[in-house]
Amino acid sequence: MDEDKFALVEKIIKDVDNVMMKNAELYAFDIVPVEANFQNKSPVLHLENCLGLESWCVKHVYMYCYSELMDKYFAKPKRKAQKPSSINAERLARLLNLTLLINPELNTLWNKRREMVLHHFLQTSHELQFSKLVLSRKPKCNEAFAYRRWLLNEIFKDTTLQSNLITSIVNDELYMCELAAEKSPNNYHSWNHRMWIVNILKKNKNFDVKFLFIKEYDFSERWTAKHVSDYSCFHYRQFCIQNIFLISIERWNCFENNINSNFRRNFVKILASNFPKHVTIQTSEDDLLTYSDDNLVDLLLSYTNKNCNCLKDNVAMLKKIEVLFYELSLNNELLRFYKYHETMWYHRRFIVNKLITIMYDHFGINRQNGVLVKSSCVKCNIDVTRQRNAKIVRYDGNRIYSCTLFNVLLNYEYKFIDERRNDGDNYADRHEKYLRFVEGLNNVI
Repeated sequence: MDEDKFALVEKIIKDVDNVMMKNAELYAFDIVPVEANFQNKSPVLHLENCLGLESWCVKHVYMYCYSELMDKYFAKPKRKAQKPSSINAERLARLLNLTLLINPELNTLWNKRREMVLHHFLQTSHELQFSKLVLSRKPKCNEAFAYRRWLLNEIFKDTTLQSNLITSIVNDELYMCELAAEKSPNNYHSWNHRMWIVNILKKNKNFDVKFLFIKEYDFSERWTAKHVSDYSCFHYRQFCIQNIFLISIERWNCFENNINSNFRRNFVKILASNFPKHVTIQTSEDDLLTYSDDNLVDLLLSYTNKNCNCLKDNVAMLKKIEVLFYELSLNNELLRFYKYHETMWYHRRFIVNKLITIMYDHFGINRQNGVLVKSSCVKCNIDVTRQRNAKIVRYDGNRIYSCTLFNVLLNYEYKFIDERRNDGDNYADRHEKYLRFVEGLNNVI
């Protein structure tokens, strides 16, 4: 590289740094396709909080910055590397900025930025902004997401953070995840980062994470309705469903109002139209709405685990069942409108599995290697070792498969399978095979 190119690259480094220093609200970076510098002007573009770099200079700039970083700031045989100091910190930051904007998949360079943050040469707030700039061009860059998680861990170490500041950080992070997921379909890294945010906030005593559960459940419902083939977001939806199971009964009305839905009414509507024929009681929607939580659980399951003396929380269990049946009704609507999408059938498997697991837990059993075995309660010391691997007797199996809730679920699924099969959806046959051979219902159906 001749002297003219050296001077040009130094000017580009300086121009990029000036833009980043003067404009703290930059939100996008990209490389603009330009074959050559015909107009003899700077290839650094800055317009409306967006930063760009003309493509003809990328190779020269990257090789220049990368070579200097490797030669001076990373150790080699028989030569020590320069450590970040007040003398070289500004130069090092400039080189790292441009190199990572062009090629952010270099974890070694992100580690050098971590070192600079720990020595207070870089501020965490500025680093969050920089990594957001990187993700605007490379929304699936796992190294940038990992760096943000490290920064957030450093920020959350301060136990004196006020709740309003935490809320502001969380909202910015969730918005950044949404932008990354919008730019790149099936962006596993973005949704995984979103899950990490929610999980780490569960440990924070200064933040109301239960309200976040409700907010994210509502968000995931709207997102999955628009991205029906994105299994990464459906996986996040399943994560949100399990978080909703953790909210208290006192928050339930707030939850229903937030998503503008009545879970009980939706549930009894499904019950009334799918009750098994052997049920002789009144099963109209109006009758079922008058039932208390305990009475409705008795009607649906009519059995409790005699091997366990622990008190059963029928209210919490019924709320879980209502949420899962609400999910089934949403899944029905999506599969009718967006036909032949495998992702939504996989999501349906998750819902059905959760419902069956709730019933198994209620009856004190679980499925191991295709065989139903009695499960032992950790809190109750009733011959745990003997019960652990005992095969279930036929009598207990009949109790499970004859209970009202199980038959309602089975009728509901088979009505929908027949409907989709008649519409030419081949995934309906696959779902039936799943129920038979994975959930072990071959002898029941």
